Formats: sequence, C-alpha cells, structure tokens
Amino acid sequence: MTQYDIYTALIGIISVFFWLTIYFGELPLVLKIFLTVCGVAIFLHSTFTLYRSLNKKNSALDNFETGTIMQISLLNKNGEIINSWELYGKTAAVIGKDIGENQVDIDLSQTQYAAMIDIEHAVLNYVSGSWYIEDLDSQNGISIKKFGQDKTYKLSALQPCKLDFGDVIFIGLCQLKLN
Repeated sequence: MTQYDIYTALIGIISVFFWLTIYFGELPLVLKIFLTVCGVAIFLHSTFTLYRSLNKKNSALDNFETGTIMQISLLNKNGEIINSWELYGKTAAVIGKDIGENQVDIDLSQTQYAAMIDIEHAVLNYVSGSWYIEDLDSQNGISIKKFGQDKTYKLSALQPCKLDFGDVIFIGLCQLKLN
C-alpha cells in the first residue's frame, strides 16, 4: 500500500464524518444534497483506490506464481534489497558500470564489489515471454542460483541462459534477484 493509498483512505473516512456533520447540521436541503453527493463520491473513490491497492499486492503474488519477472534487485550480504531496477515493459537491459561513455541500464559501479564488474558485463534480453542473460565475455563471469536450488551454476560466455522468477544472478560478488 502506497502513501497515496493511505491518504486516499483517510480522505474517504473524513468524508463520511463530514457528511454526517452536514446531514445533521442546519443547512438548506439543496446544499445538503450537493455535499452528500460529493462526500459519497469521495468515499467511493477512496474505497476503489484501496481495493486496487490490495489487488496490486495480490498481483505481485500472482507474478510469483506465474513466474513473471517484473524487476531485478541488488541484494546485500544478508539478502536484503538495497536497490532495484524495473524490467516491466523493457526488452533488454545491460548490466555493468556506468563510466559516462557507455550506456548501462543496471549500474553496479557504486557497489562494494565494483572492481570485479566489467563496464559491460552482461545483457538481459526478453524473448518470447522469457528473460535470458548472456555473459558478454566478462573477466569474472556470471553464476546463477536457480530458485529453490542450493547449487550455483557458472555460465559460459556468450551463451544465453533462461531466467526464472526468484533466480539469483551473481555478477562478480554482487547478487541480483529476479522478482
């Protein structure tokens, strides 16, 4: 639930109290009807906004169940997210270090392990409904830990590998989780 959703809910609750005050107050009937319609409209808007917000949370669960990758997140040593990049609507993303002369979509230049990452280390490509990663012949390579498995696989350079929701990509010692 976003801050906007919380504010909308509060406005909806306030509109109900506002309506009660108007309804039992000493105002002309036409003004009471007008203010009542406005209060009901605000309340309904806030209710639908909260409903959509709750459905967004459910759609994130649906993405997990259907395997739809929406973003890639940088994890710290404890597995906590410290940065994220949206993949939704994209067809490709270059992973590497932005030095000003190149174009990377997922910039790892400020990470603790930046020295182990090539300027253009890897590329993600979206093909036929799936994401693939390809090592761009990097010095330190790429490994992948498939979701639900304990084993880590080393990728061959210039050989695309299909990615699934929940997989963790190791670029140098940086961990990137697909979610």
